[in-house]
This record gives sequence, C-alpha cells and structure tokens, in this order.
Amino acid sequence: MTEAGGRGTRGLRRPRKLVVPDVAGLRLQDAQIVLVQAGFEPGVPRYTLSYDPDGSVVGQQPARGMLVDATVTIELAVSMQSWIRFLPQIYQVTSDDNNAFLQNFLWIFQQIHDSVRARLESVDELFRPADTPPEFLHWLAGWIALQLEDDWPEEKKRRWLRFAPTLYDIRGTRRALEQLLEIYIGVRPRIYENEWPEGAFRVEVSSVIGESSTILPPMNLNNCFVVELPMPPAEVSEDQLIRIHRVIQAEKPAHTNYFLRFESSAAMDDWGPFMTIGENSVGDEE
Repeated sequence: MTEAGGRGTRGLRRPRKLVVPDVAGLRLQDAQIVLVQAGFEPGVPRYTLSYDPDGSVVGQQPARGMLVDATVTIELAVSMQSWIRFLPQIYQVTSDDNNAFLQNFLWIFQQIHDSVRARLESVDELFRPADTPPEFLHWLAGWIALQLEDDWPEEKKRRWLRFAPTLYDIRGTRRALEQLLEIYIGVRPRIYENEWPEGAFRVEVSSVIGESSTILPPMNLNNCFVVELPMPPAEVSEDQLIRIHRVIQAEKPAHTNYFLRFESSAAMDDWGPFMTIGENSVGDEE
C-alpha cells in the first residue's frame, strides 16, 4: 500500500518551500520588495500602535527564518498613529472593549485611505512603459492610439510603447508606416507613392479587348500608394493579414487609398476582369 500510495502521489506538485526573510525595521514598501524578491507575495499590512516611525514594520507572521510554503500570505505589523487621536478625549482611552473596537474599526478606513494615497503618489509610474504593471500596458497604449497584440511578449510591448511616440513627428509619412509594419510583421515593406496597380481604362492603350479590359473606378494617383511585402502570400497568416490592414488603416492619411500586394505575385493576380468586351459583354446589348 505504501508503494502504491507513493506512486499515486509522485505526480502531485508540492508547493515550493521558502525561508521567510527578516523585514522588521524596514519601511512597508521596502519590506514588500524584499518579500517579492524572496519569492513571496508582497504581504498584507496590518496597522498597529507603536513608538516606531510611521510606516515601519514592527512585526511579521510567520516569523523570520521559518520554512513555509511560497503561497503563504505574510502579515506585516506596521507602525501607524491611529485616527482615533482626532476624536474627543473620551474616545482615545482604549482600556475597554468599546474603544478598542473603535480603534480597530478606524484601522480599516485608515488603511484603505493610505493605500489610495500611495497609489496617487506613485501614479506617474503608470505612464512609464518600463514601470507600469503588465495589466496596464494595453490601457497605456490606448492613450497614444496604439494597438498591442496579445501574443506579444511583455518586453516587446514595453519596447513598443517607448518607441512609438517618437514616430508621431513623422506620422502619416511613408517612413513611419514602413517602421510600424516592420515592427508588426518582422519584415520591412516597400511603399510606392503615387502609384496604383491598374491605370485608367483606355481601350488599346492601357488595355486590350478580350485580355485586360478591367474597368476600375477613377483613381487620383496623388492620393494613392502601394504597399509591397517582400514575402510570398503563403507565409502570411490570416491573423497577420488582419494586423497589416489594421495598421495601414490606422496610420495612413484619411484621404488616401492603398493597395497591398506581395513581391512574389503579380500585381494583377487578384484583379480578375469582371467584364470583357466581346466575351461576356456586347456593345449594343449590355
């Protein structure tokens, strides 16, 4: 039975054991950093009256040196002056149970107030890509109209947030669009301004009846450009294609039109004629 039991529990993953560090005497913020570096969660502060400086750790549970699971929550006793001192003198006597309850009750609101104040004092960190928490990266990207992909590693998201604002001076230009697409797809595209894959419809001049008589809407080449990717279409997934179009639509000038093509394919492969004079259309009938 012991052998069978051993085989049965061999595959279970046991919690990692860690030694609780000594954080007494440190300020709360420093103590939480020490705990995180040791492999624990930041710890839960509990305010208590003490002669030590406000905000310093005067006790901890579990005690220092104990070997505990890494998932254990460590409580930190933090020295703090109670708000009860702002009440009339009769409420500041803590010898009976009623006043003790009042003091402990005020600790709840004081701790919430101090946590909000600490967040406001460090709110500037939320706007620094290197320091903002991972869950705020997409929120920060929304402030500067950027799209972060969920499958990107965290370091790439932070690097992208640091780099992207430098493109605002050249936003809407060919160079900015080339750099953005290179970040998203990993290869640098070629962009041809004032071009379009198909010119105006002129029989026997730019088109041949029965061969290339494709009718397109009139295009102003001054507002057109072609984006050419140096890769075959088979190497671009559907998700990548959606990203490419999304980036181009977000970064191109609003009055322009673009055409996306691949280097290894002919420009007109996707532009099959839908009306050919003399084949599926007759001049006097259609």
